[in-house]
Amino acid sequence: MENPSNLVQNFGYLCTRMDDLKHCRDQVEGRRRPEMDGWLKRVKNKEDEIDKLCRDLDELNAGCGSKSLTAKHNLNKKVLDNLRVVEHLKEEFNAGSESVNASLEKLAKRFSMGNIKKFILTFLDSKLSGDDGDIYTGQFEDKQVAVKVLPEAYVVDEIFITEVSTIARASHRHVLKLCGFCFEGNMRALVYEYMENGPFDKILYENHLNLKWEMLYNIAIKTAKGILYLHQGCGEQIIHHDIRAHNVLLDKDLSPNVTGFGLAKLLARDVSDRSWTRTRGYPGYAAPEMWQPASRITAKCDVYSFGVMLFEILGKRTNGIGRNCFSYQVWEKFQDGQLDQIVRDCGIVEEDHEKAKVLTTLALWCVQMTPEIRPSMNDVVMVLEKQMLVISPPNPFQPQPLECMLPLGVIPRASPTIHERYDN
Repeated sequence: MENPSNLVQNFGYLCTRMDDLKHCRDQVEGRRRPEMDGWLKRVKNKEDEIDKLCRDLDELNAGCGSKSLTAKHNLNKKVLDNLRVVEHLKEEFNAGSESVNASLEKLAKRFSMGNIKKFILTFLDSKLSGDDGDIYTGQFEDKQVAVKVLPEAYVVDEIFITEVSTIARASHRHVLKLCGFCFEGNMRALVYEYMENGPFDKILYENHLNLKWEMLYNIAIKTAKGILYLHQGCGEQIIHHDIRAHNVLLDKDLSPNVTGFGLAKLLARDVSDRSWTRTRGYPGYAAPEMWQPASRITAKCDVYSFGVMLFEILGKRTNGIGRNCFSYQVWEKFQDGQLDQIVRDCGIVEEDHEKAKVLTTLALWCVQMTPEIRPSMNDVVMVLEKQMLVISPPNPFQPQPLECMLPLGVIPRASPTIHERYDN
């Protein structure tokens, strides 16, 4: 290769290897990995150098005589030097992916891209498509699982790594268990425990299982405990950002499991909020402040979303959006002293009226426009379990002063520990 007569062949090989490196660069840029910023800069510099070599080669081809021979020798040397650098940059890219896999393997099982592709082909008929990826269900290594394949165009490696790390560390009976992951090539996939009864929204809105309202109330309590665990029980606070009935999966015993951590973020224990510039949450479920640029996103956003879900449990229907939403209709009747009428209109039997009135009042507290006066998930669990009483809320559709904060209106009946509340 060092023979100057191989210059054109060597340069062609350099261009081929540089094209491979550009493909790696595109993956890194598309997946927004901050730790690779220095690597990206070096790739860009190398791309500029090779462009210059191309121009030098064109000029050389127009020359002649001994001067051209000397220039050819020098140019060939530069080509070989650049080839070595390109190979090294490619090795750095591969090492970066391997280090990610090594760190994640300490938390969850790693599945190869080949295994995931084989699973997809085997259970192609089970495919369910959603905004956050395609889900396939079937038998995988003697276990029934659900595999979520994330859309290549929208996956950010930093968020994927955070998601895997977060879910793998979370261990609670009402938080969906992660069985493994795939981080290889362009494949980003999560392997979960299979939940036989699927998303809660399907059962809630269609009620094809003909569930009694008391069962729905119990699902609400257990879901609240799962969210409470995320907020206060797993070492690092996890704000879900996307609490809704679709992200609550039910197992064969109709026990709920909170899932959908695609937008979850980790917060240090002593940090109560963080500013975001991107819109998060789901229309109709997202707290008002989540749609405001650079707003404070706190755990109270999850409380708001859970409150919307409580309204849906009350009416066994979608809540809707705007002034025509169910929660607004409930508030209008509530402020007119028609709480009993609300419960009757929802078709709830007499024996469940007390729980339904508690749920309704609590839901109105959860969806308060002012985040600070919403209850914590700890308060939510205590109210639903009748460990605390709750008074009438102010208008949730108008800003309220901090004096209206819920704890002023809650009277403790008993005081189980925080661990007793989210462990059950």
